[in-house]
Amino acid sequence: MILGSIHFASGNTVTLFALGGFLTLLCFYGWMVRGNLARPVLTTQPFALPDALCAGILALWMISMISRSLDAPQHITIGTIIANSILYGTLILGIFGVIGFQKQSAISIFSLQPSRFAGSAATGLLWLLVSYPLILACQAVVQQCLGCADDSQLIVRYFLEHPDLRHRGAVILMAVIVAPVAEEVIFRGYFYGVIRRYGGRIPAILTSSLLFAAIHVHLPSVPGLILLAIILTLLYERTGSLWAPITMHAAFNASTILFLIFWPEMAS
Repeated sequence: MILGSIHFASGNTVTLFALGGFLTLLCFYGWMVRGNLARPVLTTQPFALPDALCAGILALWMISMISRSLDAPQHITIGTIIANSILYGTLILGIFGVIGFQKQSAISIFSLQPSRFAGSAATGLLWLLVSYPLILACQAVVQQCLGCADDSQLIVRYFLEHPDLRHRGAVILMAVIVAPVAEEVIFRGYFYGVIRRYGGRIPAILTSSLLFAAIHVHLPSVPGLILLAIILTLLYERTGSLWAPITMHAAFNASTILFLIFWPEMAS
């Protein structure tokens, strides 16, 4: 996910206003979530022991990668974008392979049938429109707490510093197509589904959302990433199809990219 940084006005008054607005929105959305959780569509998926082992190994590998990345300098190039895309594709094939080995259909488990796309995608776009104010409010609160430091993700700065079509095209492809599909299959479809199967809904939401935020290795974005991950998970619960969170995720990243293209002076 791409989480940009919009610079809001600074000051104690603005900080209190942002915090108050965020808490108000949080209460409102909490009321909405309560209603949606009362009408879930997603059922417990037929994940088994091989899935639990695979998800556990994958989670441990991600945690080790996060740990090593904390002390290492971060750089983005065309090569790293391509490498990450290949890695994502490999992980998806691995997950589908483990599910297929058990004579199950990943398409059916994640409800990715073409017939489910239109309705689920429309719901995903609607949820993005409804939840965008809460995400922006969270971003504003984090920015006010951190001050005016540049708190945008590295890929956002890379996008701004490379205006040519080759570099921006690679970022757009990664952000709008590769990452939404791969991250939703991995975190919402697989991690959340497996943990939900064996540990329950709440532990699954918290664990998968925290891991999703941590894998981006960008501390200022963690609150917003966790919030978005929770919303995406609730959307998956409400629709029962990964098409909905994939669409919302892709549209969110696309909106950030459009903002960076047309209003770069307001982004860090």
